[in-house]
Amino acid sequence: MADRIRRQHTVSKFYLKGFADGSGKICRVSLPGEPLIVLSTNDATVVKDFYTVTLPDGSLSDFFEKAFSNIEGAAAEALRLILAGTWPIEGEAREAFASWVALQHLRSEDIRSGQGRMSAEMIRLIVGVSGKEALRSLIQSSESRAVCDEELDREWRDITKPGGPDMTSNANQHVRLLTSLLPTTAAYLRDCHWTLFRFDRRSIATSDHPVTLAVAPDHPRWQGVGIATAELFLVPLSRRAALTIQPHRKFPQIPAGVRSVPDFTQKGTTAIARSINQETAARARRYIYHHPHETPLQGLYLPNPETRDHPLMGNATDLIREEGLFAGLTDEQLRGLSATSIPGEEDRGMSIDDVPWPIPGRRPRTSG
Repeated sequence: MADRIRRQHTVSKFYLKGFADGSGKICRVSLPGEPLIVLSTNDATVVKDFYTVTLPDGSLSDFFEKAFSNIEGAAAEALRLILAGTWPIEGEAREAFASWVALQHLRSEDIRSGQGRMSAEMIRLIVGVSGKEALRSLIQSSESRAVCDEELDREWRDITKPGGPDMTSNANQHVRLLTSLLPTTAAYLRDCHWTLFRFDRRSIATSDHPVTLAVAPDHPRWQGVGIATAELFLVPLSRRAALTIQPHRKFPQIPAGVRSVPDFTQKGTTAIARSINQETAARARRYIYHHPHETPLQGLYLPNPETRDHPLMGNATDLIREEGLFAGLTDEQLRGLSATSIPGEEDRGMSIDDVPWPIPGRRPRTSG
């Protein structure tokens, strides 16, 4: 049996080479601005076993890490054509690059951590709405034992704290989401309007999450940003090029009968380079990457990942009550409100009885 690939890139190595020097070295900047180190693209964005999934028999598989290489190979050729002067790209090259942009967004650490945050917030809401005694019943029925008040208090505080219980990353869930969304996301991006920016002197940076989903300044922060709501997808392509992908619905002046706006190229300016680099920096998870001999981040705001907001479901604190949200209602009223709805699953409800115990993926508490 072939050795399993354990050093897995969360950002494609072929892509990072566009920001490296001739010897394959790239500068990594840790948010919010230091330290700066120079390393090989072979070592940049490597996370051990990040896409390794657990099979039903308990064995580990690097199948998806290898499967991604098929998409990357075709995308690398498409990127080579773009940087060599071919524009617009059409047909198989466009398909390949749209697939890679979709893959690069969906495969990221940020998407996986977002899954964990969403699960934690949902569990917090369900338990918090149900109340402490419902939580006691869940634990007791699952573990066939009595739960004292002290233990119940500890569990309640941990589960209903802001953000919900701490959850570990789950490669299987992440890959399941990725494979379900990849075809439709790639097709959506393929059919958008693409603008290529080329820069003669100004330097472009990238990050550990190089696909930026941008929205208008008046977009409500609590709503978050997703594939369907993004106003613009921004992808640095190399230290001298960047791509924006814009849904055609964002062009309200398209004449009737005209299917789309043709792709075009635009000469990059200092202001555009600064705007692209600022958006990239703001979207980075932990690291920004750029050419070792250039300073594209000079004068930019670099966020602190420890204090950055991650809005998902809005503020549910007002719904969290020890006595339960529906305390005091009659039995008839409770029957009508017996389940808390999950967004996107209008045909069914979910109650605390649907929460598995122990909660899968929950990190052990380090203190009471």
